[in-house]
Amino acid sequence: MVIKQLFRLLVCFCLTIGISGHLNTKCSFSHACRCVTSGKKYVEVDCSHSKLKNIPKLPRNVSSVDLSNNDIHKIPEHHFKDNDILTEINLSVNRLHTLMKEMFLGLKSLGKLNMNNNNITETTKDAFSYLQRLSYLDAKKNNISWSNHNVTFPQSLLTLKIDYNASHENLPEIPHLETLDISGSSGDCYIHTVKPDTFRSVPKIYELDMSACKVNYVHNGSFSFMRNLSTLDVSFNTCLRFDGLENVTVDLPFTSIKILKFNKIHKTFQMNTKILKQHLLHLNYTNVEELHGDSNRIQLIEEGTIQQLPTSIRKLFVSDNEFSYGQYVFDFITMQIEFVNASFLFSSRGNKEREEKCLRPDESYCNQVYKPNYTNEETMFRFTWRVLPIPGKLKTIIYKNCFLRYEIPQYTVLTNVVEYIDMSYNIFYSWIGPLLTFGHVYFLDFSNNICSNVSKVFFKSFPNVTTLFIQNNLLGFVLPDDTKGEIMQHMPALQIINLAENRIPSLPFNFFKSQANLKHIKLGGNMLDNIIFQMNHMKQLSNLDISNNRISSLDENARGRLEEVYNMKNNFSIDISGNPLKCSCDTIEFVKWMSTTKIKIQNKHKTTCLNSHGHQVLLLKPNRVFEKLQMECSSYAAVIVGIVASLVVFLFVLIWGICYRNRWRLRYMYYMVKNKYQVQHKGNPDNERQYEYDAFISYDNNDRFFVHDKILPCLEREAGLKLCIHRRDFLPGNEIAGNITSAIHNSRNVVIVMSHNYLDSYWCMFEYNMAKVESIYSRNKENILFLVFLEQMSPKDLPMMVLELVQSHSYIEYPNDEFGDTVFWNKLREVLSQ
Repeated sequence: MVIKQLFRLLVCFCLTIGISGHLNTKCSFSHACRCVTSGKKYVEVDCSHSKLKNIPKLPRNVSSVDLSNNDIHKIPEHHFKDNDILTEINLSVNRLHTLMKEMFLGLKSLGKLNMNNNNITETTKDAFSYLQRLSYLDAKKNNISWSNHNVTFPQSLLTLKIDYNASHENLPEIPHLETLDISGSSGDCYIHTVKPDTFRSVPKIYELDMSACKVNYVHNGSFSFMRNLSTLDVSFNTCLRFDGLENVTVDLPFTSIKILKFNKIHKTFQMNTKILKQHLLHLNYTNVEELHGDSNRIQLIEEGTIQQLPTSIRKLFVSDNEFSYGQYVFDFITMQIEFVNASFLFSSRGNKEREEKCLRPDESYCNQVYKPNYTNEETMFRFTWRVLPIPGKLKTIIYKNCFLRYEIPQYTVLTNVVEYIDMSYNIFYSWIGPLLTFGHVYFLDFSNNICSNVSKVFFKSFPNVTTLFIQNNLLGFVLPDDTKGEIMQHMPALQIINLAENRIPSLPFNFFKSQANLKHIKLGGNMLDNIIFQMNHMKQLSNLDISNNRISSLDENARGRLEEVYNMKNNFSIDISGNPLKCSCDTIEFVKWMSTTKIKIQNKHKTTCLNSHGHQVLLLKPNRVFEKLQMECSSYAAVIVGIVASLVVFLFVLIWGICYRNRWRLRYMYYMVKNKYQVQHKGNPDNERQYEYDAFISYDNNDRFFVHDKILPCLEREAGLKLCIHRRDFLPGNEIAGNITSAIHNSRNVVIVMSHNYLDSYWCMFEYNMAKVESIYSRNKENILFLVFLEQMSPKDLPMMVLELVQSHSYIEYPNDEFGDTVFWNKLREVLSQ
């Protein structure tokens, strides 16, 4: 049967491996590495974070190896000579300091090499000559000038990530390179002035990342020869500013630019700035699709600037700026953008990094900045206009974390196709509306806005929303009064709603009357004490979260509604964890429902209830809680429990008393049975009673000199008796108690060498009691104990069990004179020889 079970487990394990598609185990060639195979003949090896000092010898079938975050100092020559199918090596974050040609011998298939964050200072010119298929190289965070070493990079190289200091070196000649990353954000970069010859060595570049390179100037013609350039990132060059950006854009019409990033090219603590026409004028002649202008303290945009931007722009990123109201807002209507992120406006920002020192005068346009007569918190919505200027093709609006405080009144919205709106983490404290109309919106997030009022027509603007996040507001002040379900009646397509953390004490029966398509309802972290809203029309409902509320139990009506939902959709689940549930006689029906319902109870390991004794009880297994509660609530439960408890205590005391009274007999029987069992298994049955020893000498170790110097010579050598003493005759490896009982049982007599030391010894008293039990129960009360008092002892020094034996049987004292010695030994020999 066991073999069958093991076989089944093995089959399941093999099937699991087959289904998962790969097996991750320690590598046979190095226990510090993990090998992953996907059922193919190639193996992927992960040796990262393994404290390796040397590169392990890799088998030939390894296709990739990760050696990052180790302590590797060098690559031995010809180490990879047999790894001709290896395509990827990661040597980042090690201690390499030299590169030579022979290190890469055999890597004819290598396509990706990562060795950033090392200490490479020396290299040969032909270091990469064996890597004829290398297409990706990351060598950032090293201390080497590739051009000064005249390093020749493979013609196959398409992506290069290196450090660059334009004042000390030139970029290497790589005519076919497509992606160049010299960003100071991930490495070291310094280009004070970008000149027409700065990037001449990489004319076919597609992507160029020169962010955080401390750029101050850009000369005309620096990018005009890059016909294939599609992505340019000049972000985090805070001395460039927008007047410097103009010289960047002047060359872009000659390129294939699609994505332009100029995030934070204006210092954090400089005056707010204004974008002028001339800054972005040349973009009109490009097909740019994405503009990234985050963190630039932009306050205004000159009128007409937006109209001159190309119609090809689809995505606009302008978060973390300082926009003020102006006519430019209406200019956005003409744009063809589909995505805009204007989050984190007016956010206070700490400047932990050290600001760059610019080597050219500040030519900012702060004197041209419009200074409105209202604060940043007073927004454009304070004006009298009632039309929201939204571009006709805009689909996604992200306007979160701006912390703007205002009411949302009624507005007219131009025809639009907006689908996704995120207005979370603001202070839109009152939602009046309607915002007519957002008929295409399917995702709406107004969470974390401290809103305490929502009108019955506000959501009329969003008839097709399927996901609504309005958690962490104060809607508990208004929703309980919506007895007719008018607030949500305009959103029949709703599938997911999050109303958590809104201080809602209750939701009326008809609150969700129009939401027949709801799948997920989240009401956690509110003040609900029951579920009274209608649910039996929600045929798609699969999850209800009412955790962390004030529910002590669910009444019969609430449980009935939940069961109706389950009967319509069998995979329905509910989360009631974190509530002050009660397990008492008053809520026993609720506990019974918890133990019998087929509804899936989520987070059972976090669901507890308070019992009648004031203790928290885990509802991981509610059936057990119900059974216990059922007994407790029965009319005779207390009596039964009392009787049972009393009976158990009585039996326990009785058994304990019997065991204590016969404790030595029980211990003796245990060891005797154990000894007989061991003897039977050794094949030496004892059919006739024969004693192995004439006497067992029981003595304390402090009296060993008397035993060894007196008793053994007089009784063994002179009288020919066979004695048993523990230091000589006990079997090593056996229990002490077992040796003692066996020795007593196999000895005709037991001689007790009585002294004060003997009475203080645990094992001596154990031997005494075992011998007494032996005489009573195995020898028919035959007296086999002989007490020899080694010293004078008064009756008060003797325990009761010894004193009884002294009073009822003879004993002998060891004399101190020579004549008495002779009599003593003669008497003792005579007694033990019988």
